[in-house]
This record gives sequence, C-alpha cells and structure tokens, in this order.
Amino acid sequence: MDWTVAEQLQLTQFPNLPIDLAQACEQAIQATRLAMQAGYRRLLIEILAPEIKPEVLARPFLELLQPPALVLFSDAGGAALAQREWGSLPEGIELQSLTSRTQPTPEQSLLLVMPAVYSLDQVERVCQAVSGGDPSGLASKGRDPKPVVLLNPQLQDAATVGVGLAGRRLRQRFLSTFETSYYLRSLVEGALFRAYPDPWSVWQQEEPGLYSVLKTFIAQPTGEEVAELFRASKGKDPWWSWRRWLGSL
Repeated sequence: MDWTVAEQLQLTQFPNLPIDLAQACEQAIQATRLAMQAGYRRLLIEILAPEIKPEVLARPFLELLQPPALVLFSDAGGAALAQREWGSLPEGIELQSLTSRTQPTPEQSLLLVMPAVYSLDQVERVCQAVSGGDPSGLASKGRDPKPVVLLNPQLQDAATVGVGLAGRRLRQRFLSTFETSYYLRSLVEGALFRAYPDPWSVWQQEEPGLYSVLKTFIAQPTGEEVAELFRASKGKDPWWSWRRWLGSL
C-alpha cells in the first residue's frame, strides 16, 4: 500500500463515524444510493457488531429496494422471525428463505441478508439470475440490471466447512464482483470504516466516544496493515496508552 498516496485522500461525504446502529444504517443507505447512482448494481454492506440480529439489521434496508423485490434470509427460521417482527411488507416486496428452488426474476431487485458460507453456490446463482453474472456489477449502455445488495455475508469461514483453498478462492472471486458501499468494523483500538464514495479509513480511539482518522486508503487495508498502523501510532506517542487508560476511568 502506498501510504504517500493514501495520506492525500480526503473524507468528504462521510467525515464522521456513526454513534449507534441506527445512524450506521442511515449512512449505509445513503452511501449505497450514491453507489447505485454511480452505476453500481452489486453492492456490499457490512456492519460488523457483536450479537446483531439479522431481522433488526435488515429492516431499514428495505427502503433501498425498488419493487418488485425479493428479500432472502439464509434459513427458514430467520425468514419466519423477520416476517413476525416486521409484519406487513411494502407492496411488491417478498420475503423468503434461500433454498435450491429460489429463483428470482431479472425484474426483481434483491436483498440477501447474512447469507451463510454453505449457501455460497445458491447465493451466486440468484445473483446471476438478477444481474446476469455481470462481473463488473455496473450498469452499462443499453443494459441496466436490478440492484443486488449483499448484507453482512457470513462467508469468512470457508475453510471450516471443508471447502479449503478452492472455496476461499471461489468466495473471493464472487465478492470481487461487488462494490463495498459501506463497511464498519469496531476494533480494540478504533475502527475500520468505508462509505461510498469516500476512501477506506482507519480510526483510532483517543478516549471513549472520541475517534480520529489515522490513515485513509484507496482499497481495503489488510489486517496486517491496520495492526502496523496502530503500532506505529503508539510508537510516535509514548503517552498514548496512559491517555487511553485515563479516558476509560
């Protein structure tokens, strides 16, 4: 990563971290709409927080869908719980669980809620049914596929279900067809954040509730890059750990 270039990037549309889940969802909806306006049709949203309930997370994102639309949960239990919690759905929006028989039409926009790694083949199939397998995920001249929104995909543990390296490559190839319109991950020392069209940014917690930007990146930084960034920051400021400790009192 060229940090000289990265330092020149500016946060413009989204200069602040959200204060709670509701604001994170608002930012994600705004960022995803901006990405759609720019022509992206495969959008990835990740709001990574502990014990987040799929039906709670997904409900605000229904407003991104232009009917006819299909909302897919990874299992029947999740779909039934969402149906009970949400009550009636906006006209033209269907709620289902993802199965081998799920077959959306090209006229339906799609919201996939926390799809599991074991359903990756089915996820890819339904995405292709809507977007035609366009690897760019972009609207092109003469063709404008319906949007596909992937919300908090649970595809990170491919090695644990026996698919190994081939499965990880398949996951990466599939996810590479999506534009990350919103990403928020809380870290021990701060946060990793991206909201389209702004660059990726690593934030350091100065004290409880107060964060500052350490670095911005053109592409998503690796875990090693983020860890090294925090180590370098602490090395430049010998009082950093004391300020963190005092701020927690």
